Amino acid sequence: MMPEQLQRAWVLQAQADAERGVLECRMCRRRGPLEETTTLWRNGLLVFALCDRCAASHDVVFSPTTAGVEVRAKRRSSVELVTQEPPHVHGSR
Repeated sequence: MMPEQLQRAWVLQAQADAERGVLECRMCRRRGPLEETTTLWRNGLLVFALCDRCAASHDVVFSPTTAGVEVRAKRRSSVELVTQEPPHVHGSR
């Protein structure tokens, strides 16, 4: 599928889901209740949905374009990866 086709398919599914009160987050793909989702509608169509969990951890910017809406998200805090140092192996002499 082309990106435009995927977007159209998501919009159609999101419209049906919104009527049932459940939406899928465009970032993490989790499904959740409409009241726990931030939505962006354009010309009567749902074009973006963001769950409260993703909204709490990202700065999201919506920008209108001639083709639709551009969405950019940036994590609010850096992700800290904790690794263990490999154990030192002492060779026998």
